[in-house]
Amino acid sequence: MRDQDRAQVRASRALIWSLAAVALLVSSACGPLQALAGCRADASESPIPTAPSIRTIHLDQRWIGEKGSLCLYEVRISDGSFVVLGHATGEPSIGDPWQAALRGFSRMRIFDETGREYSLSGTDARPGHVTGMSVDGLLTPMPQTVPGDLLTGIHQLTYQVDNVLEKVEGPWVFANIPAGNGSLATTATAAGRELRLFDMVVKPEGFSVGFMELGSYYPPFVGIRSPYNEFAPARDDKGNAYSMVGYERIGTSALLYVKFAPAPPPDAKLTVTLDRIFVSTDRTWRASLFLP
Repeated sequence: MRDQDRAQVRASRALIWSLAAVALLVSSACGPLQALAGCRADASESPIPTAPSIRTIHLDQRWIGEKGSLCLYEVRISDGSFVVLGHATGEPSIGDPWQAALRGFSRMRIFDETGREYSLSGTDARPGHVTGMSVDGLLTPMPQTVPGDLLTGIHQLTYQVDNVLEKVEGPWVFANIPAGNGSLATTATAAGRELRLFDMVVKPEGFSVGFMELGSYYPPFVGIRSPYNEFAPARDDKGNAYSMVGYERIGTSALLYVKFAPAPPPDAKLTVTLDRIFVSTDRTWRASLFLP
């Protein structure tokens, strides 16, 4: 092989390796790339009120999770602020780092390619609503409000989620619970972790069990709430089943309750099963949002 040919081969290999490195950066930042439909607004979702726009940046980028994804389709820029809009598809889970951050279980930070950190003022991840991440200023070199277009000359935003959550499979089975109002001291152990139920409230339409002290979902134990049924249907010793309705606060109690329906017979013994929990880790997740 001639020296000129060898030089061309080396140059070709270097180009291939550089392209591979770029591809690895993109896939690791935004999850595995898949042939999914383009990102666009969903007319069925309620919009997020925003200030009058200076300009709008249209996106077609997606963060892909275990069973769902977050489609990011627009950045709406106002005077001294901007909001990134998207919608969730599939089955969002707080096991996906961005979903945990949007729901307040993990901390999200936003940086640009110059190293500036932005002030994340709010998020919205309610079912049936547009997903939104709102910024109202800068945090570096000090917290400040900056008038005008915050993204002038900026081509990349990096989203960083601290204390990524890890799913821990159970089940934790709390058995032989009397179907009446009052404090509980029922415990169950799975995956090397002991959990407790604290309180029972019976209502005409169902019953609620206090399972977590609010404020306890910080490292190392984050909590049990999720947008999906982490609890299995409850059962009793008479063969009845009770659907998990949702989560609630009751009065001034410091507990978070899980609610089941219908109401049980007064002499029933209940079994409540918790399928899984999420615990905080020291891992960090990052994803890039590329601005044209």
